[in-house]
Amino acid sequence: MKILLVFPPMLGEERYGKLARAGSYLPPLGLAYLAAVLEKKHEVKIVDGAALNITVEDIKQTLIDWKPDILGVTAYTPTFYRAVAACKMAKEIDKNILTILGGPHPSACPEDSIKDMAVDLVVVGEGEEVIIEIIAAIESKSDFSKVNGIFYKKDAKIISTPPHDRVKNLDALPFPARHLLNWDLYKPSVMHYKNLPAFSIMCGRGCPYRCTFCSCSKVFKTKVTLRTPENILEEIKFLIDKYGAKEIMFWDDSFGLYKKWMDTMCSYLKPLNITWSCWMRVNMVEPEILKKMKDSGCWHISYGIESGNQKVLDTIKKGITVEQIKNAFKWTHEAGLEARGTFILGLPNDTWETMMDTINIAIDIKADYAQFQLLTPYPGTELWDVAAQYGDFSIKDLSKYTIWFPVFIPKGLTKEQLVKAHKLAYKKFYFRTNYILQSLSNIRNLQDIKRNFMGIMSLFDFFS
Repeated sequence: MKILLVFPPMLGEERYGKLARAGSYLPPLGLAYLAAVLEKKHEVKIVDGAALNITVEDIKQTLIDWKPDILGVTAYTPTFYRAVAACKMAKEIDKNILTILGGPHPSACPEDSIKDMAVDLVVVGEGEEVIIEIIAAIESKSDFSKVNGIFYKKDAKIISTPPHDRVKNLDALPFPARHLLNWDLYKPSVMHYKNLPAFSIMCGRGCPYRCTFCSCSKVFKTKVTLRTPENILEEIKFLIDKYGAKEIMFWDDSFGLYKKWMDTMCSYLKPLNITWSCWMRVNMVEPEILKKMKDSGCWHISYGIESGNQKVLDTIKKGITVEQIKNAFKWTHEAGLEARGTFILGLPNDTWETMMDTINIAIDIKADYAQFQLLTPYPGTELWDVAAQYGDFSIKDLSKYTIWFPVFIPKGLTKEQLVKAHKLAYKKFYFRTNYILQSLSNIRNLQDIKRNFMGIMSLFDFFS
């Protein structure tokens, strides 16, 4: 069979707002994993509409020329309408093309996702095993009733099957089919790498925490599955040998949940002489492991802070304390690592004062880099269900759900105040004399100059 996998078009401004100049274009690892599983027995092509900077209409010629049997489209909430549009286009060209939606948004709300007549099937959760079972059902000319983890249509009725088991052994999955992607299109933000080529890697799936703004627990429940350090090492060595990789970016929901796993991972990374970075939680770090990370090539850690106010942190069930935030940044800096933070403005129970707490803590902990975004309650999150209790959540146009547009207004605040706080956050954080002098003093090479220049230009875009 011929299977076309599509990541819908998504403008840089939709991902990064007016900071798009400093944004990243990273390969869609989810589709690359699917392709790796499928290409063993089938012809597979990947079209990354975001990296190609194309429209849905631009995908039409590929559908006409390549004539796929199956169109698989991954959809995030802001790209959902375009994902459905791609399915409609496929049906207009050939009504026999099987159209499948998967990814975060369809997994969160499958019944809504399959309502359009152009969508034949929705995959809920991990797709590697499900897609093989779907194809097996087609080849045996049986219906989809025996395939778990899907929503499909039969006689104009929507039918759902029981949830599919999680992929138990991630080591058994082939490495992502990166060879099906055009690597000239991909580059991480200059803010996020020291050396090129740089590659993103997935070490595990799932998160044991239940933050109300995150859909991870909806898709994966709270079960975490991890690849073994040995399997990850094998992939890194493959990337070094084939592509000359010099840096690895671990993009997992929570890297390093388990101390023994982290110790082993650091011992494997150290001899490779590469640089790497990751995301972690502030309640999971301690000085000893941070030193090992530094010694093995890590140069920066990003932390999801969200708020500088304890009441707000408790409201969103973040599971961390303000003291843990301060300790994590202190210890990270003492280990010689950059400590970065992401922050959310306009959370439930946020007031003007608590948003100032968030801005001020970013300054107080001496974050090396800070991203401030506006709260977006996504489908599949607890917050999506309860947001209306905390404020105005009346905007339902999914294309606005980009973390840069105020779709939720907490009680006691206005849209104008959120926009003002958002701009104030970037102004207060980045236009401090101490921060500017520190950034200049850290310049060691041409890459550092480029990093700072792109950051400055993005900020000018943001305030324009």
